[in-house]
Amino acid sequence: MKKPILLLAVLFLSITASAQRRSSRAKEPVQSVTPQEAMAAYNFTLAEEILVQQIAKLTKKKQPTIQEEAMLEMARKSQIRLRATEQVIIIDSLILPKDQVLKQIKLSHDGGSVMSCAEFFSTKDNSGCTLFCNELGNHIVYAEANKDGHLRLKEKSLIGGEWTMERQLTGFGEEKEDNLNFPFMLSDGITMYYAAECEESIGGYDLFMTRYDADNQQFLAPENLGMPFNSPANDYLMVIDEFQQLGWFVTDRNQPADTVCLYTFIPTETRRIYNEEQVGAEKLASLARIASIKDTWTDMEAVNAAKKRLADARSEKRETTDKARREFTFVVNDSKTYYTLADFQNKQAQQKAKVWLETEKEYNAKQKELEGLRTRYSGMNDVQRVQIAAQIRLTETAFERLSADKLALEKEIRRLELNRN
Repeated sequence: MKKPILLLAVLFLSITASAQRRSSRAKEPVQSVTPQEAMAAYNFTLAEEILVQQIAKLTKKKQPTIQEEAMLEMARKSQIRLRATEQVIIIDSLILPKDQVLKQIKLSHDGGSVMSCAEFFSTKDNSGCTLFCNELGNHIVYAEANKDGHLRLKEKSLIGGEWTMERQLTGFGEEKEDNLNFPFMLSDGITMYYAAECEESIGGYDLFMTRYDADNQQFLAPENLGMPFNSPANDYLMVIDEFQQLGWFVTDRNQPADTVCLYTFIPTETRRIYNEEQVGAEKLASLARIASIKDTWTDMEAVNAAKKRLADARSEKRETTDKARREFTFVVNDSKTYYTLADFQNKQAQQKAKVWLETEKEYNAKQKELEGLRTRYSGMNDVQRVQIAAQIRLTETAFERLSADKLALEKEIRRLELNRN
């Protein structure tokens, strides 16, 4: 009798163990999404959890984890950027082929121009490099591949009817494998936006901002613009027209190959970020990935005024006077731009505007002088550089003073004009 009983006991234990194993497997979490899908939904916390599990399993099997670790780093950086999503009013979006996007950015003359390097240099280059030319047409910043095939930013100035030798811009802290492209400079000649494929990017190209350090004659360490301008996809070009109070940026997020989305937004002087506790995590993710541009319309008066400016820009119209009567362009606010002294309603603002015009002329002249000195400096030997360095410093100081005076005058003129009653 003992033998049959023993066999039954062994069989019972075997069935029980098998059932426990099935139960244990059933309790294991079922991975319903991939880390790529979680990233696309801006659920970076979930993406991180999935990737940590994948890396642990691959490590246990002694398989490579390079790809998963790179994506994990991207998820963690993206989560940090998400919490600092900027409040931006986006008024328009346009999906189009990547090679057509520059034609849709309608900058005013005072804002300079953006074009492909192939167009400017009259070559058949199809590298995708772009070039910025200032409003005077005497200074360009552009991207060009170095001997290793990686893109770097360079500049040239037009002096005496001839372009100077190119000079590579420095101060970006770029690594050997990085690519820098799509430059754009504000009218101050100091602030520059560009796109970079580098360690600080959260995916492909990211948009960055930097300013020129006159003392060290190089650009300062760049700042990542964060979300919603940047994403886990490629974000290419940032353009701001201070005179029309319009901005554009280009991204290929959620787009097929060779297709991009051109967003138009209202630029602001100060950066404000969303409060995650107030808007909620889900809404914050939606705003960061620009699920709907209407979700950003917090000020309909500003939206409608900006849409009108955009329509005028696209039809190459201007809001008040025709080109023949224009003396200058002065933006009072989002819905009001002046072109002559007679436009000012406040007498004090009108008088200040006269001073501003003179300061503007001095500013442009000093900027041109400084560009010429810097170009000469780059082509000199050490002895010659010592001789011209003092003159450059004096000119830089004068230029910075004029820049500060011009900005202060603009703020005072706006204050007087908007509070004339």
